[in-house]
Amino acid sequence: MARIEPLGVHEVDDEIRHFCEEAERQSGTSASTRTYARNPKVLKALTAFRAELARDGTIDPVLRELVRIKIAGLNGCRF
Repeated sequence: MARIEPLGVHEVDDEIRHFCEEAERQSGTSASTRTYARNPKVLKALTAFRAELARDGTIDPVLRELVRIKIAGLNGCRF
């Protein structure tokens, strides 16, 4: 159970709503992104950091996805 409730889609600032839309497109949910949207500066920094890791990371993309799936399973994540 989340300790910090995500913002509702209609509550997300227009300037960062596209991050939520992209999360929905990629994973089917934007709950995590909408939680970070409570602090737009943090969401922007985290998004830039993740994009940089995806571009220049040294871990094979298939292995990275397997790690993400394993971590989600260990944490009981539903998405």
